[in-house]
Amino acid sequence: MILFAALLSLAGSVGQQMPAQPANEISVVGNKLRKLQLDLNVDGGRMTVCRAKVSSGDRFIDDVACESARVCIGKRSSARIGLMNCINDGVVAAVARERAKEESRNAEN
Repeated sequence: MILFAALLSLAGSVGQQMPAQPANEISVVGNKLRKLQLDLNVDGGRMTVCRAKVSSGDRFIDDVACESARVCIGKRSSARIGLMNCINDGVVAAVARERAKEESRNAEN
């Protein structure tokens, strides 16, 4: 069993991925991600456990990070830096999708 502790820090890349977000929103997301630490148990190339060792303070981000980790490990992104980058990309994409859904709902109202 391999134990990974992944520290996710996206303050810079969040701004690059979602430029339409106001600066204060980018800072809030970046600060949450900077805090997040995951404990991942991997056995035979498959993630068996994921938990937030230190929560981001946002359950959505914590959950998406674990789901992204599961996908990334399935893609064989197991080197620490590669895994962290893959998880970061997954979280950024999920936050962008949620933001787009919210904007769409607001536009309909």
